[in-house]
Amino acid sequence: MSKKICFVVMGFGKKMDYENSKEVDLDKIYKKVIKGLFEKELTDYELIRADEIAGSSIIDVSMYTLLMKSDLVIADITTLNPNAIYELGVRHALKPYSTIIMVEEQCRIPFDLSHSRLLVYKEIGENLDDKEAQVIRKKLKEFVTASEKKETDSPLYTYLPHISPPDITDDEYSKIVDEAKGKSENISSLVEQAENLKNQNQFECAIPIWERLVDLLPNNCYIVQQLALCTYKAKVPNETFALDRALDIIKRLTPKNSLDIETIGITGAIYKRLYRLNQNFDYLDEAIYFYKKGYIIQKDYYNGENYANCLLLKTKQNNLSNEETIYLKFESKNVRKEIIRIIKSNLKAEEVNFWMYATLSVCYFCLGDDENYKKYQDEFYKSCSADWEKQTYIDTIDELKNLI
Repeated sequence: MSKKICFVVMGFGKKMDYENSKEVDLDKIYKKVIKGLFEKELTDYELIRADEIAGSSIIDVSMYTLLMKSDLVIADITTLNPNAIYELGVRHALKPYSTIIMVEEQCRIPFDLSHSRLLVYKEIGENLDDKEAQVIRKKLKEFVTASEKKETDSPLYTYLPHISPPDITDDEYSKIVDEAKGKSENISSLVEQAENLKNQNQFECAIPIWERLVDLLPNNCYIVQQLALCTYKAKVPNETFALDRALDIIKRLTPKNSLDIETIGITGAIYKRLYRLNQNFDYLDEAIYFYKKGYIIQKDYYNGENYANCLLLKTKQNNLSNEETIYLKFESKNVRKEIIRIIKSNLKAEEVNFWMYATLSVCYFCLGDDENYKKYQDEFYKSCSADWEKQTYIDTIDELKNLI
């Protein structure tokens, strides 16, 4: 092979960091830091991430071979993803040197890795801007340079220096790597196709791709979440059927027991839409349960806003006492004030997501602050790109107009 191989061990998409009650978008680190560095500066390496290996029929053979023979392995263990931890352990067992461990600073380091040299980077938050990415890229380049000295970094070979690592021939290795890279269809390309279709409002077209990915990776939460999301947004063959089907899909992730913010939020969204269709307050109670749960776990503004909205919807239920109605409105108002404080804090830290503007606009609308309602509406419209995102916001405002 003309180029050295760098194999990247990490999750993909958004993963839940349960210890810190937050979501981490690992794709940002891969694309802006790791891939950005190797494509621009370390061009003597060929970069391969696990989800870029072609075809499930050879993925296990390819993975173990790459863990054994790659000139360099970079393992990002942020969120303590079990697959990443396992694959890092396999690498340490198979190769004495040239392994780099990356981790976000808030992540608790497992004891067995606490004596290893770690590339620790600051929390990336909602966005990873170019300046932050450059800081991490610079540190990573230093680690790559150090790894080329081939000094032992595996704990196994550090404490048992006389054992010999296993090996396969260069010809076998080259053949397996060529097979891994040889097909155009792999997990990474399928995810990219499905995400692009979703962003173009082509939810029905995205569904069979997510279903294919579920077959390949049945226990991957992110893929199941996206399948559920596209299923209910496709409204095929009708909205009620689609929502029921989406509910069956998301229940694979046991949302009642889950602490995953995305799972909880999608479940709440399905129940809220079932309520809108059927005006059955049992569905609304379920939506309130899940949105409140997500808000309490993380002080998550998405779940918080929907929790507050559903509380107002609940005031329309017959046979509520005056005290219950007063409480629902009071709680909704207090939650909105807290959401504004949370988002303003994020904006000061330059952690900006366009949904923050939509949420601020809705909160100010409900609090009667017309100036800020229109200000953040304009910011949202300038920032969002997909039609379905704008329509979701419009539907929310229209619904709340009848409640305030």
